[in-house]
Formats: sequence, C-alpha cells, structure tokens
Amino acid sequence: MTMPDILVGSPISADDLPPAVWGSDATGFANLTNTTFAAGSPACECTFIAPRSGAVLLSVGLGASDNTGGQRVIITPEIRENDVSGSVVLAANTTNEVLRGCAIPGQATANAHRSRTTLLTGLTPGQTYYGRTMHRATGSGSADLSVREIVVVPTPLGGSFAGRPVRALDYPPAVWAQSSTRIDNPSNSSYSTGSPEVSVTFMAPTSGRVLLIVGGGLGESAGADRIFLSPIVRETNSSGTVVLTASVTSRGFGSDNCSVGPHYGSRESVLEGLTPGQLYYAAVQHVVQTGDSGSSTADISCREIIVAPLP
Repeated sequence: MTMPDILVGSPISADDLPPAVWGSDATGFANLTNTTFAAGSPACECTFIAPRSGAVLLSVGLGASDNTGGQRVIITPEIRENDVSGSVVLAANTTNEVLRGCAIPGQATANAHRSRTTLLTGLTPGQTYYGRTMHRATGSGSADLSVREIVVVPTPLGGSFAGRPVRALDYPPAVWAQSSTRIDNPSNSSYSTGSPEVSVTFMAPTSGRVLLIVGGGLGESAGADRIFLSPIVRETNSSGTVVLTASVTSRGFGSDNCSVGPHYGSRESVLEGLTPGQLYYAAVQHVVQTGDSGSSTADISCREIIVAPLP
C-alpha cells in the first residue's frame, strides 16, 4: 500500500517513526552441517512495528570462519507477520541471500566480521513484524559461526521536512568522520585510536538510541594477522567515562586474512540507553589479532565512523 507524504507543517505521530530495534546473539555454532537456511537455537530475532512509510532499513551481520578453507557461511534475514509462526513476508532463500545476505569468504581459521544493509518496502503501517537471521554453510562440517545480528530502522515518509514540529533534541544532527591516512603494518595487540584520530562528538536524541556504524578499508597481505576496527564511546570527550568498550565481536568490522588487497565494508549496530541531551564522544579504534600466526603485514587504508539519531 502506498502512503501519501506527510505535509509540510503537519505533526509527526508515534506511528510515523516507531522505535528502531536490534537483535544480537554470540552463541557459537561449530562445524556447521546445515547447507539450507536454519535459524539456530537460540534464534537471533527481534519484533518491530512498521512505520507509516511502510519502509525500514534492514541490516544483518555475522562473525564466521572456515576451519579448512573453501566453505562459506551466509546469513540472510527472514521477516514474518506478528511472530515466528506468521506469514512469511521476506523469505530466507538463495535469491535473497544474493539480494540481502551477508557472507564470508572461504578462509581458514580466522573469523571475519561484517554486515549488510538493504531497504525493505511495502510493509503494512502499524503491523507488527517478526525478524530473525537465518544462516547456512556452503559445505558440511568445518565452517563456524560466532555471532549473528539483525537491525531494523524505520524510515520516514517522503516530502519536505521543513516546518514539521520536531524538537531539536528529537533528531540532533548525524555526524561522520573519515580518514584515508594509511596505517601500514600495525602490530598493536590492544585497541588504539591511531593517528590521526577518527572521532566525532554527538548529542544523544530523545530516544536515547543511535545507529553506530564503523567501517573502512583493510587487508593487503595474504595470510597476515587480521585487523579489527571497532567503536569506543565515552561521555563528553576523549577523557570521559567509557560507555561502550571497543569489541570486534559485537560491533566491529574485521579484515580477512586471505586478502591480498584492501577490502571495504562496515558494521552497523544500535546503541541504546544513552542519556537524552548528553554530549558523547565516539572514535574508531583498531587492534591486530596476533593469534593468527601472521607477521603483522596487513594495512589500514581508510577508517570511518557514523553516528545517526534513531527514533
């Protein structure tokens, strides 16, 4: 169903932008045998209400590896009406793994972490939906899955935003920082912001929720130790109380240790529980995974961080 634009100057109601939701699970699945899509137990799931636009940003992410090389792990979203038993709106199948899925290369031993975001349209405004991740391996018995996640963010209707009665604190500006200064052959085994620092300051919106994205370009050395980019968040400034500690497992983007050139990507997550109106500091940090028996010859070609307010 196509909904008309909200007119300039009209109020925004609760059903225009219901809350963004995020589901994450770090249950490990070793030596996957399913070559058709399965949810796993526990499922990585969430429930959300479709906004009046009928459209949401839909992200899925994973951390996974292959113990022998050659077997990929693929994750894709499944969306149903109401709950896990409801009618399927978006199926987890080989078509949608291409259109909306996220996958790792068939590399040995080392977890790769990444996510993918697409736009899902045509939802019924006000309808409750259930979303979960579904995963499969391309072969049987050696691929591992370490983390799964799903993010659903409502998108507003079209039209002009001028004159709408939205308070400044409801939607403070989104912020972004990026640097293409190379960091060659880093060897730090604890998280570092590097030089130059890639950081932003932002004000928490009324909801206390923001979309937190880190990404960049990593790699350029086959068989090297992996590099991880991950966000750190503090109150006020770089010396403030830590709100979110850098961790690749739940929010970071990692290189592939089979890469012979830089590969680019990002990782999206929702950060909740912020104090509305509070000023926060967020930065990209990086660390080298020294347990891969590499020689610290991988490089960083780009780092970036985005913080966007959420309803």
